[in-house]
Formats: sequence, structure tokens, C-alpha cells
Amino acid sequence: MPKKNSVTCVKPSDPPFLRKLKERVGYKEGPTVDTKREELPADAVAVDFDDEKPVVVVLKAGDLTAEEAEKCRQKEEDIGSSDGRIIFKKPTKRTDSTPPAAGQAKRLKEADKSRRDQVSSIKDSRLLSFGDDEEDED
Repeated sequence: MPKKNSVTCVKPSDPPFLRKLKERVGYKEGPTVDTKREELPADAVAVDFDDEKPVVVVLKAGDLTAEEAEKCRQKEEDIGSSDGRIIFKKPTKRTDSTPPAAGQAKRLKEADKSRRDQVSSIKDSRLLSFGDDEEDED
């Protein structure tokens, strides 16, 4: 059992012709298994660059400016961070602007349902013949 714990991998060195070729080309080794175990500095993780921020484009007079967008973002952060609670907004009610196709689809479903009811109410003696044989024998 102790042999299983001491299993390691030894990476063989490159042959001389590959080393020369890599030197000529300027090849750099890629990330290894150990690179994922490295500790990154805290500054490198949380840095926000200017090119990563959202871009505000003003198309017409009266549209949202960058300053107004920043104020709105700050206001949302203030609301979200107060007391550490999550605040949900009540959904707005829909106006009666449903497309007429939705009403037609509903009528078609009702008509289809009524047709199915009519078809299922008509009994065909050939469909369920296994019950008729027993009744005929009596």
C-alpha cells in the first residue's frame, strides 16, 4: 500500500533536436499542473479595467448620459446593499394589448377539444373487441 502514495511522474527532457528547434522558433512552455496551484495576488483578481466597464452611447437629446447612468447604478447598489436583504419589485400588470392570434389559438384549442370529445363518444365495436367476446358467450 505505501507504494501507491509515492507515485510520481517524472517528465523526460526533450531530445536535443527538439530543444534546438524550440530555441530557433522561440517556443515557450505552456501552463503546467502546478500553475493552477499558484496563489494569485489579491490586486490582480479584483482589478476592473476601463475597457471592461459598460459603455453609454448618447443617440438623441434627452437620452441617458454617463453621469445619470452612474447615479442609477449607485442608487441600485445602495438599495441592494441596505441591511443585506434582497428586495423584490412587484411585477407590473399587463395591459390588454394581447395579440389577436392568442385569442384565435384559444378558440382553435376549444374546437379541437370538442371534436375529440365527439370522436371519443362514438364507439366502434371493432376497436375494443376483447370485451365483446365475453358478452357474446353469456
